[in-house]
Amino acid sequence: MTASAGAATSGSSGASSGGAAGSSAAGNTAAPAPGGSGGTSGGQFTDGGAAGNAGLAGAGGGAGGGTQSSCSGNGLLCDDFEQYPAASEPAGGWTVTKRGEGQIVVDTARAFSGTKSLHVTGKMNADRANIAKPIEAESPAVYFRFMMYAASYPASSGVHTRLMRIGTEEAASGNPYTSYSLAAYNGVAIEKVNSIYLRDTGTKFNSSNLLNRWVCWEWSVDRSGGMGNVEVNIWVDGRELTLSAAGSSSHGQTSASWDPIDFKIFMLGLDGYQADPQPADLWIDDLSVTPERVGCPDAPP
Repeated sequence: MTASAGAATSGSSGASSGGAAGSSAAGNTAAPAPGGSGGTSGGQFTDGGAAGNAGLAGAGGGAGGGTQSSCSGNGLLCDDFEQYPAASEPAGGWTVTKRGEGQIVVDTARAFSGTKSLHVTGKMNADRANIAKPIEAESPAVYFRFMMYAASYPASSGVHTRLMRIGTEEAASGNPYTSYSLAAYNGVAIEKVNSIYLRDTGTKFNSSNLLNRWVCWEWSVDRSGGMGNVEVNIWVDGRELTLSAAGSSSHGQTSASWDPIDFKIFMLGLDGYQADPQPADLWIDDLSVTPERVGCPDAPP
């Protein structure tokens, strides 16, 4: 199901009392640095980034049913974290932001492909651990694909978290209307920060069938419909989720429509707004951001 924010949210304001519970992370973020050595430039990738993902290029249709790609041609961002030293924070143009005991480091304990992945740990909302990178996306649509192994994820019932975010240069501030996020709030959702969610309440990052294994997550934001007609999707292991609207006018959302936001920065990591004793302990691998859907890779031999 393709969910149009202009249509699917019609008449849904106030459908959930929680809304976007935490509107700002201001004061806890650092401005992303310009892309440095090993980062992207004009949509191209360094040899390390492209080569590290070349193993996906020959994969079959996999669960995603998309067009398999190494993400080194028309990709906007692609990282399998192989090129960074183990036990270190990722470099290559990534800016790291941490608080409390939050950690985000390259790890060899688990990997979907190769020998490394990105390990994220910490508790909501005492801790924080994020990486951010400049991105230039002129295409009307962007598709995100990543593999995630979650040993533990904070409860998504009444706890608002944002796993990934894309938006303007102000996205890291958490200010309203500066980004879209792959979020969790009583279900997995795409949220226009900070307004109405489109979500699947039956699917959560800590659902028992999604823990302790590699899961292929995909999400997309399509701005081609223009004002009031942004369309979004979420897929899990290639299965498209049915998204419904929820939100609260108390957070400034009085219209059910979403309007396009510029794509300038991409962020991922540990980002939450209510305290939760359940810690995050997860690994991310084979991340891609592309103007067309890539689909899920086959499991490595």
